[in-house]
Amino acid sequence: AAMLDMNLNGKNSRAVADALAAHGVPFVFSTGNSVHDVWDGYTGHAVLRKPFSNDDLVDMLTRLLSSNGVAIPGIS
Repeated sequence: AAMLDMNLNGKNSRAVADALAAHGVPFVFSTGNSVHDVWDGYTGHAVLRKPFSNDDLVDMLTRLLSSNGVAIPGIS
């Protein structure tokens, strides 16, 4: 799994998102912008709005991994 910042110091992660999606790797976008600013083709994708807590990140990654059939120790 991965977390991608949509805009990191003026550079976007679209190419990385495309590669992860092509290989079936679950990922979440992180952004301080509106969730409506997600790129075409990713509008229904998981997004964590900044600032987020460690609990928000753990919850999101747990959901991503669980929905992709990855066994997570201690999570049922």
